[in-house]
Formats: sequence, structure tokens, C-alpha cells
Amino acid sequence: MQGLDNQRWQQLMERLAASDAGSPTFNALQAAYAERHRYYHNQTHLRGCLKLFNAVRGHFHRADEGELALWFHDGIYRTRSQNNEAESAAWARRFLEDEKVAQPVAERVATMIMATRHDEPAPNHDAALVCDIDLAILGVPPEVYDDFENRVRREYWWVPEHAFLTKRQAILERFLDADGIYQTDLLRGLLEESARSNLSRWVGVLGRRISAG
Repeated sequence: MQGLDNQRWQQLMERLAASDAGSPTFNALQAAYAERHRYYHNQTHLRGCLKLFNAVRGHFHRADEGELALWFHDGIYRTRSQNNEAESAAWARRFLEDEKVAQPVAERVATMIMATRHDEPAPNHDAALVCDIDLAILGVPPEVYDDFENRVRREYWWVPEHAFLTKRQAILERFLDADGIYQTDLLRGLLEESARSNLSRWVGVLGRRISAG
């Protein structure tokens, strides 16, 4: 089974002047993203984020910090919790503090992770790019998007069907009601149209399922 890229992690640590001796944090992140309840927010999702990051790296102001934020952004993921991003940000901040990385770096990374709550505009350009990378799944081909929605439902298996459908529909409608799903011109140009198509289609799917009872 394909895991996360330890060599990539070590190279990032070198650039950030963080040792992570023996890779304990890498191992902890790899184990977290491999948790059994993660059907979408897993290693495949993180690898996809990092692959897209490679393509847009030159658009970041502080690329290494943006990459680290992506590594940690779903480090904590529990579907019954409302504090996943805050706990993930706190984990990243503790790690950087333990590694004696400058505090402003830790704060910027934590800010980017908190922005992936997607509940308000990102506070800066790099945070907006991290958010857009996280939401790239919305703009994939329809059959891939369908798989994404099914995986999200499996993560929330414990939520009664009607409650899940109505909540999920509201979330998708909130994205559609925004002036732009993506906050950067770069990702908006690449993915906005296909994302809106996927979301509109699934608002209809969910509506029909709600009506069917």
C-alpha cells in the first residue's frame, strides 16, 4: 500500500531547519492519515494536495510554509468533532515550537490550517492557495466527484440519512452561493466552472433523495 513520501518530508524539514530526528512526526502523520474511519480525508487526499502544490508552488509567497500547512491540515480528523482544524493547527504549532522554528513561521502555518475550515475568506494569499488546493476535489471530473461524495457519506455513517442529506445539501449550496468557490485567480480559472457543475448536479441529487424520503 502506498504511503506518504518520507523523502519529501525530510527535504522539507531541511529547508525549514527542523530536524524531526527519526521522523517521529512524519510517522505520526502517516498513521493519522491512515486511520480506518477516513474514507476521503486520508493519505490519498494528502498526496493529491501535495501533487497539486507541486504545480502551483511558484505562486506561493512562502512555499515551504504552505506545504507544511498541507501536511498538517487534516492531521486531526474526527467526524464528530467541530475542532479538527484547531487541533491540527495546534499540532503543527507545537511541532514547530519543539523544533525551534521561528514563532512567526508557526503562526503563519497555523493560520493557513485554520483557513481550511472554509467558513470565511482566507486572511492572506498563501492561506487562500492552501484552501483552494484543499477544495480542488470539487472541480474534478464528474465520476471522480461522485466517488468523493460517496466517501464523505461513509465517513459520516453515524448520521441519520435525512439529517445528512439536508446538511450536505446546505453545505454545497453555501459554496454555490459564494461569488467564487475558489479564492485565487489561478485555481478559479482552472476549476471554478467544473466545480459549479459538480455542486449544482449534486444539490439536485441530494434534493431528490430528500424528497424520496
